[in-house]
Amino acid sequence: MKTRLCLPLACAFLVTGLQADNEVYRTWTDSQGRKLEATFRGIENGNVFLQVRNGYVYRLSLDKLSAADQQAAKTLKPEGLGIPADPNLAQAAAQIDMLVEAGLKKAGQQPNPLASDEQFIRRVFLDLAGRIPTREEALEFINDPSLSKRAKAIDRLLNSEGYTSHLFNYFADMLRMADVAQKARFYTYQDWLKEQISQNVPWNKVVHTMMTAEGKLLENGATGYLLRDAGMRLDNLSLTLSTFLGANVSCAQCHDHPFADWTQRQFYEMAAFFGATETYGAKGNAGAGMQGIRKVLASLDNKKLQQQAKNLLRVNALAVEDTSENDLKLPDDYKYSDAKPGDLVTPKLITWGDDKAKKAYQGVQTTKHDEQLRAQFSKWMTSPDNPRFAMTIANRMWKHIFGVGVKEPVTDLDDPNAAANPPLLHHLANEMVRLKFDLKQFLRVLCNTDTYQREATSHELADNTPYLFPGPILRRMTAEQAWDSCAALVVGTDVDKFKGHRGATYAKAMSIDLSGGASPDVLKEQIETAVASMRQFGGGKAEGNPKNRKKRMMNQGGEEDLTLAPPVRNGLVLARASELPQPEKDQHFLRMFGQSDRQIADSESEEGSIPQVLMLMNGEAQRVIGQNDSLVIKTAAAQATPEQQVESLYLSFFSRKPRANELATAVAGLGSGMTMRDLTWVLFNTREFIFVE
Repeated sequence: MKTRLCLPLACAFLVTGLQADNEVYRTWTDSQGRKLEATFRGIENGNVFLQVRNGYVYRLSLDKLSAADQQAAKTLKPEGLGIPADPNLAQAAAQIDMLVEAGLKKAGQQPNPLASDEQFIRRVFLDLAGRIPTREEALEFINDPSLSKRAKAIDRLLNSEGYTSHLFNYFADMLRMADVAQKARFYTYQDWLKEQISQNVPWNKVVHTMMTAEGKLLENGATGYLLRDAGMRLDNLSLTLSTFLGANVSCAQCHDHPFADWTQRQFYEMAAFFGATETYGAKGNAGAGMQGIRKVLASLDNKKLQQQAKNLLRVNALAVEDTSENDLKLPDDYKYSDAKPGDLVTPKLITWGDDKAKKAYQGVQTTKHDEQLRAQFSKWMTSPDNPRFAMTIANRMWKHIFGVGVKEPVTDLDDPNAAANPPLLHHLANEMVRLKFDLKQFLRVLCNTDTYQREATSHELADNTPYLFPGPILRRMTAEQAWDSCAALVVGTDVDKFKGHRGATYAKAMSIDLSGGASPDVLKEQIETAVASMRQFGGGKAEGNPKNRKKRMMNQGGEEDLTLAPPVRNGLVLARASELPQPEKDQHFLRMFGQSDRQIADSESEEGSIPQVLMLMNGEAQRVIGQNDSLVIKTAAAQATPEQQVESLYLSFFSRKPRANELATAVAGLGSGMTMRDLTWVLFNTREFIFVE
């Protein structure tokens, strides 16, 4: 733990600040008679932890305090969340709490009480790892007497496999990640993003890489972002601006924006930064060998093989390349007087307020090299000086764990002062910059706030009334959280072990040389070999057969992953949602519970429906959970008494022990013929299971 044990020990007791206006603050005195206004956060291993008004937490040796305060430290109840991971983190979290509480106070509202340990551990597992904790994980936390256990749990989950899986699910919805797009498989794009999350690459670098990526999709997964909208520069730019900058400008493609400052010409000037970017694969290096490839295709006698070879060619031609000329022009129906239809558009950046003097704009409009336009745009967009980039991802991450953004919708930040709490929104943007776009550290700060660790707000939110965050909102699990929690009930922590790694295998099987240097015979051999390899990635009857599907997933993972193949129960492949097809088939649990079809950004639904109820009551998931080989059943069955069996099931589903009346009812049920499978059905179908409390 980082501490300041010399200078702060001397200085802290000299700076008392304002007089305490809250009973949780008291005056502490050290052995030399110096005084400090602070709250008591706890005592551990002979050290006392005191938090001053600016949020910083000091760790002081107990014997440095006066005799009276040593006794007080041994008897006082700790305030707040206990001992933080480090003092700077505590200060950053406290600054957020202060802004939230100021907004609540202004509106005459009070924050919710702090959540119990049981509520906290289930919530933080779902929000950071994307699944509920197992019985053992819940008990380990609940029974831990340490005052620093919440901070330690947050750090452990942020460094878990589940963190990568869960954050990938969020970005997959945001970026419309699908297995199949442009008649090709985008596995390399998915694997690339998972690697970025796993390696904790800063968000600005992730986005910059996507915006500037070059080459074939098979060789550079980062090209997947631009290739998702291959040949549609304007649509891609519209999504880019709304996704990464919170600028809702889609209607400016056709006319001046009626509700914002954007004009149609400004939109085209922004799009011109991509005017020298080719995503069809018909020009440049990817198209150099097209003529030779077409001759080889014409020489193939088998029509089916010829069609398969054409599909193979399409996959290999899917690439991002920069040319030396910006060719973007105004549309033929352009109707404004500042330019003529068909005029070539010169790239120019949009500005907010007085941003022109900021470093993000330096040198962007003076470039004479069209092939560098994309890089210039990306440099501007992802710059810490860009007034919207940090704010947009900060607002998104806030919504990711609180359930509501400070500004809704998250795709429209045209007026940050229209947020529920503008000072909070601006502060979160500054925090994102301070943390250098480290999403893991940003979430670490948020989860260590009092605001996050308060009880969830369960009442219905009033229309047109801003939510000021007395705590997170009670919300239904996402489709992926629900599925991954079901899988964890059946196989426990093993659900995190399987990784598909389909990208590398797919690229190796499908790649052919388009450079134009290979002879026709070599090209033909490459094509025939690749076509044979295409079968493991195809559809047909094998796609729907669970045994074949499991085998295919194993093959795509590479030989080193064969021992980690996911189990299949009742036709369900029990792997993480992030490792299953993106998106799943229509009747799968994930789709029934609102998984996006990945055609529209941020389109996952958490709305309830009758099919969901039927899925919970009669679907494959509940049957698999109640089978004798399910972990939750095996663990409960191993307990000695009916009371302990019921307790085991409650801990597995809810991360808490049953209340007295619940225990009595369940034990009576087991005694009158109810089976543990019946009880899992009951618990699985409660509202408590499907909600993030």
